[in-house]
Amino acid sequence: MTETMSHSDLEQRLIDRIDEHGPITFEAFMDAALYDDRHGYYPSRRRQIGSTPVGTDGDYFTSPSSHPAFGALLALQLDEMWRNLGSPDEFTVVEMGAGDGVLGSDVYEYIERELPAIREVISYIATDLVPPAESTVIGQLSLLPLGVKGCVISNELLDAMPVNRFIVQAGEVREIYVDHQGGKFVEVINDVSDPEISARVEPFLGSLPEGYRGEANLRLRNWADSVSATLERGYVITIDYGYERPELYTPARLGGSLRCYYQHTLSQNALARIGRQDITAHVDFTTVDHMLLVNGFERIGKRSYVAQRQFLTNIGIGGFLSDIGARTINGQFSRSESQEDLAGIGSLIDPGGLGRFKVAAHSRGVESDGGRSQAITGIVGGSPLTAEHSAPTLDGASVEHARLLRASNPFSQDQSGTMPTWDELFGDKP
Repeated sequence: MTETMSHSDLEQRLIDRIDEHGPITFEAFMDAALYDDRHGYYPSRRRQIGSTPVGTDGDYFTSPSSHPAFGALLALQLDEMWRNLGSPDEFTVVEMGAGDGVLGSDVYEYIERELPAIREVISYIATDLVPPAESTVIGQLSLLPLGVKGCVISNELLDAMPVNRFIVQAGEVREIYVDHQGGKFVEVINDVSDPEISARVEPFLGSLPEGYRGEANLRLRNWADSVSATLERGYVITIDYGYERPELYTPARLGGSLRCYYQHTLSQNALARIGRQDITAHVDFTTVDHMLLVNGFERIGKRSYVAQRQFLTNIGIGGFLSDIGARTINGQFSRSESQEDLAGIGSLIDPGGLGRFKVAAHSRGVESDGGRSQAITGIVGGSPLTAEHSAPTLDGASVEHARLLRASNPFSQDQSGTMPTWDELFGDKP
């Protein structure tokens, strides 16, 4: 049956699919909305020259787009990892979900300038499911290398994976599917499509109220398998927003954690602007940890993550802030220039914004004399790694960009009117 309303090509193909096979899982809907090769959100944004979903002209912003100090601090952490491995002649970093490649560029630039020893041996492989149109250095995520020694890193990759949605009804876990009625996409409720959804949620049913909604990422198993195949020996660093499962499936998040970004505004209506808005969900770090453990990795640290604020503080972000201040006093920077750098660096550890992101660290084949994986400073603390190293700074063209970026930051700006705040949407506490 052909709808009388006007639909985009992507919407019409989803309607035809539903007409042929019945309601689809939200995972299938989200996969099409984000990754359809012709009209999905990421392909349509990244495969147009000059178009990007990140930054002032996009729909959201990230730590790498806030200040190059993020990449510099990770470079210092990578240098420590390399030394923990015995300073091998080859050290390969594989970034999964590299996006526009800013993180890799900042890491490599800082290594070139400040870390001559690892510079001679490091290879940085940036991959993405949808590489930018103009990129010649970012490869397809499906073409990951195998058996490397080094580190697999991702920043805001897992939150962009399609998820199944569920709802609690009459004390049972039911699944939310997508149908269409009267030319509009609607939610319908039915039995779960995969028993793993119920298995993850049922331990918390006693505390979840009627109508509670949430998400389950069933693709984390395949992701962990890919990481395991890629990394023979070394570390895995996973940076994203989310919680361990007891904090994720809680009455405080009655409507779940699904959220949508469109031109730096936040909503939970995933059935609108199909293919034109970003859709994300908080990461279940309990599952991340479990899937890596069953693949032979060892967790670093007592919990499955630390806050990004703590991770960067442990590495020595305070040293970068002090360095900027000292160079300003010495006349190397004007006060206005240093203020932009200090604000950009500070945004990375803002407890109400990027600082509340989480960092998970795992290792395999990195054993100390005691038989336990050697810890890394970002997770367990120790002497700051920034000692005797200078902070990177924004260049002239980046200063205004950084200023505009912070002004559009949905984590920190005052959202008035009917737009819900981050805390109201997700029950988060800084």
